[in-house]
Amino acid sequence: MDRRPTLEARPPALIDAAVRLLVPVPCREHVIGDLWERYRSPRSFVLDALRTIPFVVISQVRRTSTLNAVVIQLFVLSVSGMVGAGLRRAAAPTIAAIVTLILRDAYKRHVSMSARQVLVDVGIAIGSMIVCESIVAAAWPSLLLPWRAMAGAVVGFVMLFLLRLQNPGLGTYVRRLGADGPLTVETLTSEVRTFERTGRRAVRIEMFAGMSLAVMFILPMLLAPNWIMRLGWVFGSAYGLYVAAIMRSRAPTAMPEGLDFDATATFYSHQLERRVSSLETMWRWYILPGAPAMVCIAIGAASLLAQRGRPIYPALAVVVIGVVVALVLHSGSRSAARKLRSRIERLHRRES
Repeated sequence: MDRRPTLEARPPALIDAAVRLLVPVPCREHVIGDLWERYRSPRSFVLDALRTIPFVVISQVRRTSTLNAVVIQLFVLSVSGMVGAGLRRAAAPTIAAIVTLILRDAYKRHVSMSARQVLVDVGIAIGSMIVCESIVAAAWPSLLLPWRAMAGAVVGFVMLFLLRLQNPGLGTYVRRLGADGPLTVETLTSEVRTFERTGRRAVRIEMFAGMSLAVMFILPMLLAPNWIMRLGWVFGSAYGLYVAAIMRSRAPTAMPEGLDFDATATFYSHQLERRVSSLETMWRWYILPGAPAMVCIAIGAASLLAQRGRPIYPALAVVVIGVVVALVLHSGSRSAARKLRSRIERLHRRES
């Protein structure tokens, strides 16, 4: 009788379930399948998973997050968190929220398109910030965010919600062009309608943000301590109105009903070309017009600090941050334009 021990065919259900939770959903079945093929014992399975999963998560993060997107979200949350708190206190909860958003994007199955899905993403980030603050309260009470900073945090998360709702995937066009199946007039029409819907929503959000800035800048304009800063806030308010006006003209055109495949593809190509042109020239019509406001406010702040005998580096830091954000926006728009142009080329290949 053969008394050699037999190898188990699969890992215990509890261990398998725990490992599955740690693997991002989009690549879960593939990774778990590979782990099962290499299974020899529960211990070897766990060790194999611990060696594999970190690389899988990093690979998935690289697919779902870009440096530009992380920098923009970090800027929004850090600036709002520093209001009334300072950098030391705002650092930990801001980093916790950003890391949570990065992992959330890596682990979810699809890009968040609807307001409800985006709200869930932001809610999870808020939850991570609350957990972080609970740990800080127990370990380092002196670094706890003061109550006066909560208003800034609320504004920051509202801005984050609008940013992620306006840009699903934060700058990337989120649906692939029928690469996984036959491209029919029905699937192409569905994609065009999604393009139109998300484009119109982005324009509405941008218009709302522009008008809100125009109104918000009235108070600092009235309370500015010198005429240079007052001029900067005037430029800022005018810039908000300018953004609201120009974005209205950049809304996508609605496609007529009943077009055949060739007509739909031609219409869609023209709309994508229009979007590419807008993204490639974004530095000129969107970023550059906001520069006078930032420069005047920074010069006015530096002048005020100098009069009071204080160092002017905070004003210089504002300029540096503004330049970095502008460069990030420019890089992101160019990257999105390249992806859309590649998409147009694939669409033309499908037509031919």
